[in-house]
Amino acid sequence: MTIATTPANPSNSITATASRIVVARSARMMGTEVSVQVAVAPGERSAAEAAAATCMAWLAEVDQRLSRFRPESDLCRLNADAGRWHRCSDVLYACVERAVVAARASGGLFDPTLLPRLEALGYDRDFALIAHRETLSDSGGEPACGPMPAAGAWAAIELDPAGRRIRLPWGVRLDLGGIAKGWAADIAVERYCAGFDSTLVNVGGDLRLRGGPAPGQAWSAGIRDPLAEAGGAPGRDIAAVAFSRGGLATSGAAYRWWLRHGLRAHHLLDPRTGLPAAVWTGEDRTHGRSGEPLIATATALAPTAARAEVAAKLALLRGYPSALSAIEAAWESDGPLGTDSGADSGVALLLVLASGEVVVSANMRAYIESWGTAGAALPLLPGADGVSARFCDAPILE
Repeated sequence: MTIATTPANPSNSITATASRIVVARSARMMGTEVSVQVAVAPGERSAAEAAAATCMAWLAEVDQRLSRFRPESDLCRLNADAGRWHRCSDVLYACVERAVVAARASGGLFDPTLLPRLEALGYDRDFALIAHRETLSDSGGEPACGPMPAAGAWAAIELDPAGRRIRLPWGVRLDLGGIAKGWAADIAVERYCAGFDSTLVNVGGDLRLRGGPAPGQAWSAGIRDPLAEAGGAPGRDIAAVAFSRGGLATSGAAYRWWLRHGLRAHHLLDPRTGLPAAVWTGEDRTHGRSGEPLIATATALAPTAARAEVAAKLALLRGYPSALSAIEAAWESDGPLGTDSGADSGVALLLVLASGEVVVSANMRAYIESWGTAGAALPLLPGADGVSARFCDAPILE
């Protein structure tokens, strides 16, 4: 888990830092803690309060529309209509479109169509109801979750942008939990806080930010120690990252596991097998079957929170050290700006291994000094004519 290490605030507060005040709003939604912080000069307080409130309203709307645990949600209605064209809200359509783009960019390693398999493993209700518990029914029966989609079913999803319609293949149902939080944080910053140069949106540890709480100061994020948390110790940071542009996301299963037939299962499914990925879940085993160290948590930094969220999950699926090799190779070939089509482009990684060792990708310092620093010079991305270019801060939501 990732925690922004700015001053702790109640749900509605104003905190003074040097020549700025930090307007903060927080609430619990999307099954997690959500917060918005906007740092402004004292005279901009009213505008910042309005922007923070609008951000929170946006995040609440995303929660209402994209939850798979609300039968009335837009997502549940789409899933129930698989096989037919379904007219969607703008929120649902945009998020599904981004999920398909991410699946394509990752070569299918990120797959939003694994919901039936996730339910078959016992994650068929809010996580709070199954955390660390046996999920088989008293009779020992399996949940009725319908047909299992074939591998790569995401590629058969049809999108109609003009009509805002989606057609899922028969038997396919979506879980957007692997991208929705980061995507929502990106929209909150880009759309609703566009007029402010220092803002941070935190959706359950998925961060999108720019600027900092005070002039010349970057936002700071602490990476929690998964080994301590798995052992029931009070949360403490095992590492910290200070940056002033881009997104960050942390993923792991050291806490988010449940029991299936007495064995630990988790939500990070490998689409190549349909089974939980080989990651550390707090047990004594610290190495995989091939002898490689298991990853406890993966933290990804990327131009956007959505890309960081996907990259963190890809790291867990690839394992150590393959996860580092993939993004280091992409950085070497694509440079700091990366490309819109590659899930590994413009990404840096921090991994906490089951041994407690913290390892970072070789490009971490270069990432912080380029993408992670507001105002840092970056190469321009050539336009279609090969001469014109767009500014590097243009949102890339893949």
